[in-house]
Amino acid sequence: MQRLVWAAVLVIGCRPSEVAYPALARDCSPTRIGKVTVQGATLADIAPLAVLEGAFDDSDRTDRIAEVATELFHVRGYPRARIDISRRVACGVELQVAVDRGPRFKITQLGFQTDDTFPEAERVAAIEDSLGTVNAIGGAYVQDRMERALAALARRYHESGWIDAQVGKPHASYDESDGSVAVVVPIEAGPRYRIGEIHAHGAGRATRAQVIAAMGLRGGDWFDAARVRSGIDRARKRLDRRIELRIEVAADRRTIDVEARVGGAR
Repeated sequence: MQRLVWAAVLVIGCRPSEVAYPALARDCSPTRIGKVTVQGATLADIAPLAVLEGAFDDSDRTDRIAEVATELFHVRGYPRARIDISRRVACGVELQVAVDRGPRFKITQLGFQTDDTFPEAERVAAIEDSLGTVNAIGGAYVQDRMERALAALARRYHESGWIDAQVGKPHASYDESDGSVAVVVPIEAGPRYRIGEIHAHGAGRATRAQVIAAMGLRGGDWFDAARVRSGIDRARKRLDRRIELRIEVAADRRTIDVEARVGGAR
């Protein structure tokens, strides 16, 4: 019995000690970005660039991402923000990001210089983002977004009968004393056109009459492209026929004639 106990003690006493293994070496490949440092902001402010740590170094891609990061500053109200990037060889490539935010501005005035009757609410809705944080009162002014929105607004004017309308470049006035910006958009709408004559061609007389009735349009009403398209779609479904739409502008009469070309069954 004593020999058995002694053997157990020997086994316990001969337990091997733990060995400390060296840490794994970092990947210091010259083709990878080892670290991103920033001055003038935080890493969270330049998140699109910060996540490049560990990625392959691609200067063109980095420049594109820097543009995205700069845009984020613009939508936060820093229209003059700049990001400069330099490279330093360390463990891999170290991106050194220098941020100059510039002054912060918010829109305090936003108006349209025009005397037309296009709904004001539709003008505003066309240019401001859904959250009201960009190109809206109290939000940031972002010029390139504004210009894209104004191109869409011009198309809406055209489809609403102001076919000669021209939406000018926005004029922004910055006041650094209180960080405000006033934006004015000039619009030359020109005359608004009405629906002129409404015709249907093809098929029989009764079918043509049904097409015109289904379209639900009336000469003399203000032209609205969305309403015209809706009328054509309604006629196609109701008569189950192929119907093509043509419009013709009569500038001398300031009217737009609508023509439905009726084909066979779909």
